[in-house]
Amino acid sequence: MEARKLVSGRLGAQLLRCGKQQGRPKFTATTAPPAHLVYDQLPDKATLLLVAQSAASSNYKDQVFWQNCSSQARRLCQDDLHALACYAATAASAQHQDDELLYNVGDMAVAAAENNMLEPGSLALVLQSHAILAFRNDRVVGRMESELFEMLRQSKATAACLATSLLSLSQLFSASALPDRSERCERSELIDGGARVALEHLSFFTVAQLCNLLQAMANFRIRGDRQVSALLLGISNSLARQTSELSSKDCGTIAKTFAVCRVHDERILTALASRLREKDVRTLLTAEELSSVLYGFAKFTSQDIALLDLLSIEVRRHLHALDATLMSSMLASLAKAGVSCPVLTGRATQILRRTLPGNESAVSHRVSHPCNLQLATFSELSALTMAFAKFQVRDSRLHERLAQAFLECNDSIQPIKALEVQSCPELINVVHAFAKVHIAPVKLFGAVMGLLLSRPPEELSTRDAVKFLHALAKVEYTILPQMKGHILAALSPHRLNELGVFELLKLAVAARKLGLDLPQLEAQVSAILPNEPSLQSQSGNPQRRPVSKRRRRKSARKQKWSW
Repeated sequence: MEARKLVSGRLGAQLLRCGKQQGRPKFTATTAPPAHLVYDQLPDKATLLLVAQSAASSNYKDQVFWQNCSSQARRLCQDDLHALACYAATAASAQHQDDELLYNVGDMAVAAAENNMLEPGSLALVLQSHAILAFRNDRVVGRMESELFEMLRQSKATAACLATSLLSLSQLFSASALPDRSERCERSELIDGGARVALEHLSFFTVAQLCNLLQAMANFRIRGDRQVSALLLGISNSLARQTSELSSKDCGTIAKTFAVCRVHDERILTALASRLREKDVRTLLTAEELSSVLYGFAKFTSQDIALLDLLSIEVRRHLHALDATLMSSMLASLAKAGVSCPVLTGRATQILRRTLPGNESAVSHRVSHPCNLQLATFSELSALTMAFAKFQVRDSRLHERLAQAFLECNDSIQPIKALEVQSCPELINVVHAFAKVHIAPVKLFGAVMGLLLSRPPEELSTRDAVKFLHALAKVEYTILPQMKGHILAALSPHRLNELGVFELLKLAVAARKLGLDLPQLEAQVSAILPNEPSLQSQSGNPQRRPVSKRRRRKSARKQKWSW
C-alpha cells in the first residue's frame, strides 16, 4: 500500500513507464520498485541516501539525476559530515564526479579533524570517495593520513575504518594521486602501524575486510617487510579456517596478493585450490579474477595440474572477451605453470592471426574484438610472445603479427617507439622468445640489432650476450661484423670467469654454429671437458640442423607385420 502511494508521483510514473519501455521487469503489488524510481522529492537526508544507494546498486548513471541529488545533498547535509561523505562515496561508486561536492566533503573533514571531532567512519568514507574517482587533493588526503595514524596510536580506529582507509590509500597510490608525504607521519610508518594493529586484532575483521587489507598490500606492492609478511601469514591462517566463506572475488584477491608480496604459504594455496575445485565458484570468476588466480598459482609454481586444467577451461570460456592485457597475463601464467592446453592456444592463435597490418578487412575486426595488439604495451607483447614460445606454437602468421606489433608499439610516456627505450635484457628477451620457435622476423631482428649497436658495450652483460648468441644460433642468424665486435667485447677473457659450466657449454655450442673465434672459451671448455671437440676445428664448418632421410613408404601388408 505504501509503495502504491509513492508511485503515484508524476516523476515516479514517468520513470516506471521508461523502465517498461527499456525492457525492465514489471513491478507488481508484491514486488516494490527500487527507491530511485519511486521518490519524486527528497525531503530529508535518509531519503536522499536511500535513493542514492538504490540508484548506485542498480548502476543507474543518468547525469541529470545525479546532479539533482548532489545539489540536494549539499543543501541537506551541510552540517552533517558523515551523511555527506556517505552520499559522496555512493555517488562515486556510480562514477558520478562532482568536484564541488568532493571539495566540500574535504573541507568539512579537515575542519572536523582540527576540532578533534572526526569519526573513524567519516574518515574512511572521505578517503573512499576520493579513491574511487582517483580525485587528487593533497591537503585533504594528507590530513586524513595523519588522522588515521593518530587514531591507530590512540586505538580509536575500527576494523572497518582501517581496512577501508588502507584500501583507499592504496588505490590512490596506484593512481599516483597521493601526496608525497603526509603532515605528521611517513607512509611506511602508517602501513607498518596498520599491519601491526590488524595482526593483533584479526578476530575483529570479517572475511571481506581481511581481503581489503590484502588488496591494499598488493596495491602498495610491499615486499620483504617483516610486519607486512607477518600480517599476511596471520590472515592466511584465519582465512584457511573459513574457506567456505570465500567468494570468487576473494580467491582472486588472495592469490594475487600473496604472489605480488612474495609471501609463500602452502596453507592458503591448499585452501584456495579446494575452494576453486567447486564448479559454482569457478563459473563466477570474472576475467580479471581468473587472471589473478592464475598469476598467484603460477608465481609459486603450483603442481596442482588438475586444478590448472579446470582453470584453463574457464580461460577458454572467457577468451572471446579478453583484451591484450588479460590474454597475455593468462597465457603467460599457464605457460609458467607448465600446463599444456593446445585447444586454448589454438583458439588464441586464431583470434590473433586473423588480422594482419595493411588488410582492409582487418579494421572492422579490430573494432569488434577487444584483443587489439596495437593497443598493447611492450611488456604485454613480450609476455604474450614468450607464452606462445613456451607452448611451442609455430605459426608464421601469428609471429608475423606479433613482430609487426613490436615495431609499431609506442612508448606510454614519450612520443617514440617502445623498442627505443627498452634495456638490453628486454630487447634480448624478444629475440629469445622468437628463437624458441625457430622464427626470425627480419625487420624486428634488424631493428633490435641496430638498437644494441647504438648502446655502449658495457651495457651488454656477459650472461645477456650468452643468451643472445644462443638465440641467434637457434635460427642460424647471420651476424654483422660490427655486431660481432660488440658481442666479443662482452665476452672478454676476464668476464668469462663469471659463467658457470652450463653457460660455458651453451656459449660453446652457439659459437660453433655462428663461427665465432673465442680462444679463451676453448681453453675453459677443454679444461672442463677434455674430449669436447675444439671450436677452431669446426669454426669453418658451422653445424647445420640434421635433415631426416626420406624413406620409401611401406605397403599396408608390411606395415601390418612390422609394427
